[in-house]
Amino acid sequence: MMNGIDISSWQESLDLEKVDFDFCIVKATQGTGYINPVFRKHMEQALKLNKCIGAYHYASGINPKQEAEHFLKVVDPYIGKAVLALDWESSQNVAYGVNDNEWIRTFLDYVYEATGSK
Repeated sequence: MMNGIDISSWQESLDLEKVDFDFCIVKATQGTGYINPVFRKHMEQALKLNKCIGAYHYASGINPKQEAEHFLKVVDPYIGKAVLALDWESSQNVAYGVNDNEWIRTFLDYVYEATGSK
């Protein structure tokens, strides 16, 4: 069994050297403009500790292709090193419960076409 953590800017001061974990998944982006200001710091610290990493996009539900493009620009240095993920929640997501499957499929297909990663 692996022990993992999910971190975002809410854990800005978190020192990963003081946390027991096997992998972490870090919030990279949200919508088409937000970038987690400590995304790279946390990713680099986890890599330095030789931990498995992931990066996720928090969907706002506006435009799946534009959100995917924004996400890919930010995570580009980690493609091939990190698991890429989509966080689909009702909070701050205008498409939640409206066209969930279509939106999610469009975002994921765009990421797959650009990276070869599912």
